[in-house]
Amino acid sequence: MSTSCQLSFQQQALFQQGYQSYTPAELKQLEWGLRFTPSVCALIALYGLIYQLPYLLFGVAILGFWAFFFPAGHPMDLLYNNAVRPLFGAVKLPPNPLQRRLACLSAGVMNVISGILFLAGYPTAALINGGILMVLQAIVIATHFCTLSWMYELLMRALGKWTVPMDLAQAETLLKQGALLVDVRGKDEYDKAHLPNAVNFPLDTLQEHCATLKQQNVLLYCASGMRSHIATELLKKNGVETAHNLGAMERVKAILAQ
Repeated sequence: MSTSCQLSFQQQALFQQGYQSYTPAELKQLEWGLRFTPSVCALIALYGLIYQLPYLLFGVAILGFWAFFFPAGHPMDLLYNNAVRPLFGAVKLPPNPLQRRLACLSAGVMNVISGILFLAGYPTAALINGGILMVLQAIVIATHFCTLSWMYELLMRALGKWTVPMDLAQAETLLKQGALLVDVRGKDEYDKAHLPNAVNFPLDTLQEHCATLKQQNVLLYCASGMRSHIATELLKKNGVETAHNLGAMERVKAILAQ
């Protein structure tokens, strides 16, 4: 049986939205539930656009503003967790990370703009603005790809504030001192090819090893650096402060070849 834990496109998009400490299995469980809130908000906004109801647009905008200030308080998230979720035995939606809250805020602003344009007598401009929002929300609902989260990542990278893998020189020093090299890809991927002396703790099973890993420096890698980032955040959340993300396997080969 396959034990690959490769992230799907949708899971990668959720990672970009800020869900960076969740395993692939946990992200898969959240995929459908996280569509509920944007779907309901988009339908309300669409109704307001079709019938040119500015105050309804202001109302749905308030939901977005509320979500920005209260990570666990979006009314539609609460509706899902307390009324919809139990019907399907689905997992509870966690508090919204910053990137997702920023997207809610931006959607709220765009709904306010459409409402103001309707009141000012510019229905065409209101519909164009609202139509752009509907397209962006449709993309989020279908794929979880959020344009604003993508822009946020680009900005943080430009400012040098995006989490980057550990410096290779520092990683080389830790390896010489006996740090544990951990491959967090799936077993199938590990069996095909892996770095010398690396042990395989697939991301989905990583929590089982927290007690052991607390006792040493841990250097994590994967295929692209995304799962190793998730693994690093997951270990730190579970008390393994000496966990370090090395990034992609090809990158790590540079220090092992020396």
